[in-house]
Amino acid sequence: MTALRPYQADAVARLRAAYTAGARAPLLVLPTGGGKTLIFSHICAGAAARGRRALVLVHRRELIRQASAKLHAAGVAHGIVAPGFSATRDAIQVASVQTLGRRLARSAARGVDLIVIDEAHHAAAGTWRRIVDAFPGARLLGVTATPERLDGKSLGVGAGGPFDMLVDGPGIGELVRLGFLVPSEVYAPAEAPDLTGVRVRAGDWARDDLEAALDRPQVVGCAVEHYARFCPGLPAIAFCASVRHARDVAGRFSAAGWRAAAVDGAMTVAARDRAIAGLADGTVQVLASCDLISEGLDVPAVGAVILLRPTKSLGLHLQQVGRGLRPAPAKAKLVVLDHAGNTLRHGLPDAPRSWSLDGAAPRRRADAPKLPALRRCPACFALHPPIAVCPVCGHQHQPEARAVREVSGELARLDEARLAALRAAPLRELLRHAQSDADLRTIAQARGYKPGWVWHVKRERAACPEAAA
Repeated sequence: MTALRPYQADAVARLRAAYTAGARAPLLVLPTGGGKTLIFSHICAGAAARGRRALVLVHRRELIRQASAKLHAAGVAHGIVAPGFSATRDAIQVASVQTLGRRLARSAARGVDLIVIDEAHHAAAGTWRRIVDAFPGARLLGVTATPERLDGKSLGVGAGGPFDMLVDGPGIGELVRLGFLVPSEVYAPAEAPDLTGVRVRAGDWARDDLEAALDRPQVVGCAVEHYARFCPGLPAIAFCASVRHARDVAGRFSAAGWRAAAVDGAMTVAARDRAIAGLADGTVQVLASCDLISEGLDVPAVGAVILLRPTKSLGLHLQQVGRGLRPAPAKAKLVVLDHAGNTLRHGLPDAPRSWSLDGAAPRRRADAPKLPALRRCPACFALHPPIAVCPVCGHQHQPEARAVREVSGELARLDEARLAALRAAPLRELLRHAQSDADLRTIAQARGYKPGWVWHVKRERAACPEAAA
């Protein structure tokens, strides 16, 4: 059996203590790459040794394979309930939620003592709850990196969820410090995407609107240029707003000479597996996807993630960034190219976060640590905490001028109607028509931007001419 790391052994001990204290359904929170599958495999091995029956629920084919591999490594005989697998009478079963939902009556008759729910932030949804309710005598164990749902549904029993105790493991920052995850460097353009007119649906920006806002040559062109500048050739995943967006992104990377591919649910399983495997063997340098690999992908070789889909979901953001945090030989860090502005919304990956079972995301809770404002380095474009020296390139930030400075240049008269138009118009449209420094200063004045905004825009245009076209 694979030996547990100290914090993993501590998690097992705390989960057992939770059951002893009367909890029926503890939820273990541990970042992507922290070893949640290994932990619940160890617990399943103990259950099997005591003659207990356990059911591991997963919702993706990749998670079935991962759970099965870890159980094999732990020496635990098990069956798989999924299309293409024959039924067995093993005490431990790894089950696809979708398949088990269709066979529930037959499975419920056999009974189980423990139900493990992988990616347990999904557990408040219909099919998961129907399965859990079919085994009222079973204990539950949930595991997730992000115990929140965008729809606001609580995971705690006090508000209708399935879990009654939270067992919180070390965060990303602590696992980076211990050497079990790699540190990240986050780079972002001067301006976040213009989401004017993009509707919100089910708690997040609507995908069809996002596709129209983001699937543009200037946005994708800058993503290609930044990849070439900051992480050329590194195995990278680009998270996109839609299937078509992912295909267009892969096409632009391919046209620039990079080995790129897009994956989506309409592909055959074999084709999808080849594309994902290409990240590890070098045949694919950039893999573009829309949510298909936000969870469950375990390819430690991934050295960069390219964020091209804005999201209001902290959970989705951390799941996407987490795809690249696992260590690998010769991998010193993860490069995050955030063209979606998600880091500015949700904080750096290693920011401390306090989770809860009450259905509120940590950034909205009164007792959660406040995420510090981020500073963007004008020399290397890295996002970092508001300190005087950039930790990536060593650039020394200059204090912002507090006094009004006189500047030369052509002045245009501004009246209330003009100011109102400048404030209401989409920023991307204003920038497209801004031809001079004076134009940029007018926009900054009307919209209340800081004095350095014009300088940042000019530098971004110089670095990525396509974006200014």
